[in-house]
Amino acid sequence: MKRIRFVLTVATVVVAIAGINQASFAQTGPGGGGGMGAKRGAARIQKMDPEQRLKRMGVQLGLNAEQKAKILPILQEQGKEMDTLRADGNLTRTQRQEKMQEIRNRYHERIGEHLTPEQRTKADAMRELAKERWQKRQEMMK
Repeated sequence: MKRIRFVLTVATVVVAIAGINQASFAQTGPGGGGGMGAKRGAARIQKMDPEQRLKRMGVQLGLNAEQKAKILPILQEQGKEMDTLRADGNLTRTQRQEKMQEIRNRYHERIGEHLTPEQRTKADAMRELAKERWQKRQEMMK
């Protein structure tokens, strides 16, 4: 009787561990990691295309269909400008970062024109939070 109880206990533990592992895999996908920053040694952060960015903004800010239709071309234009800048081999890293920040500021203002005051406040707060996270990552790399 004790042996059967022991075998059942071991089997239960094995099944539980397998279930936890499966649940973990389902949440993170086959690539592992839990999102940006999950892989400490990752060389590059994958950038989102304009449609992905719009989808995220839509969820985070509660954009309506009209706002999405106006913002998507702005995001596409920004993406093209950023890609051109990334491909420019004549700039130093610092110069490229400064120009990218100028582009982000310019397009942030353009997008803000299509947001309600509440959405604009939330977008500004999200942007500040992103800046803080970026600065912390920079400090950790030093």
